[in-house]
Amino acid sequence: MSDQFIKTVTKNKFFRAYALNGTNMVRKAAEIHDTSRLASVVLGRSLLATTLTAQSMLKGEERLAIQINGRGPIGNVVVEADAKGSVRGYVTNPQLEPIFDDAGQLDVAKAVGTNGFLQITKFAPYANPYIGQSQLVSGEIGDDFTYYLAQSEQIPSVVGVSVYMNQDDTVGAAGGFLVQALPDATDEAINELEAALKVMKPLTEMLVEGYTPLEMLEEIFGKGEVDVLQVAGVGLAAEPTKAAYREMLTTLPAEEVQAMIDEDGGAEIVGKFSGKRYFFTADELREIVAEINQNNRD
Repeated sequence: MSDQFIKTVTKNKFFRAYALNGTNMVRKAAEIHDTSRLASVVLGRSLLATTLTAQSMLKGEERLAIQINGRGPIGNVVVEADAKGSVRGYVTNPQLEPIFDDAGQLDVAKAVGTNGFLQITKFAPYANPYIGQSQLVSGEIGDDFTYYLAQSEQIPSVVGVSVYMNQDDTVGAAGGFLVQALPDATDEAINELEAALKVMKPLTEMLVEGYTPLEMLEEIFGKGEVDVLQVAGVGLAAEPTKAAYREMLTTLPAEEVQAMIDEDGGAEIVGKFSGKRYFFTADELREIVAEINQNNRD
């Protein structure tokens, strides 16, 4: 089941705004990776922010990959997304124990750390990858994407993402928004936006109360003040099949595949983004070696 994403522009043409209810995809990602309560929030916020950024930056067959490494105990955060609404990601320490701030809330910033960078790599067909990077400013994810877009892409933006966790450590609600200033935006309009963001209902409350993506944006700009340009589904990217992994193995040198037979009696492939395991028996690998050798002869 896909989640809903919308793209809008304000009626005064000063801002474009995106919003997303990503509860299903964040919940599914947490289940796939068996993440702890804190890791679910970190991964979820990263999936949401990357999805929103991808929808604002990409078109056609383009895709992007983000990496966050603030030298915190969560380790690396890696997320990939495309222009069609597919996203996938993982953290290197999915079982991170709870860390709390002075108010007794989960401390995402301390989990992520700030001694590092947010790096975004954009891939486009028939072009060299574009790599942008910015210093982490808070470790809270949304603030770091906001800073990246302003510094590396030169686009005044604000990114808000939130993941609400149930008492049983399952994902209760998740979503976010991205607002970007258009070239005609006046200083007065930007100041009004900043003021509206300060007094708006907290994002987590909106998600728990079941606000739609459009209602989230109307909380910022006012009811009827945005025109919807696109409504689309977004969700986790499909996991490659065993057949797809087999095809990847045929691109290796024959001696490498033979070594898997001689040393391990088979091969196990674990998808980093899904956690799924695929086992290839010695006989299956021998067939792959024969295919590689045949292709080399041809």
